[in-house]
Amino acid sequence: MDRQRRVPTRTCVICRERRKKNDLLRIVRTPEGQVVFDRSGRLDGRGAYICDDSDHWSSEDSRDNRGKLKHALKIDIDEPTMRSLYEALLSNQAE
Repeated sequence: MDRQRRVPTRTCVICRERRKKNDLLRIVRTPEGQVVFDRSGRLDGRGAYICDDSDHWSSEDSRDNRGKLKHALKIDIDEPTMRSLYEALLSNQAE
């Protein structure tokens, strides 16, 4: 008999919507304290998943959204880091 494989799901830390793991982007706080996108899904460190949706970053609630991401990663995220994450998100959408 063919068994269907279970598809892992994760929750976006910003909108709290559950989606397939492959449909979300993983952001990681590395052991060195850097905050980076994890395209492979295998980087070492504390991870958080967000939707591939630029509205999370450009909406009026972007300050609140940054707070949610900071809480999930348990680190203070400065403005230059947020800008670099946003640019990486936009480049990911272009691919």
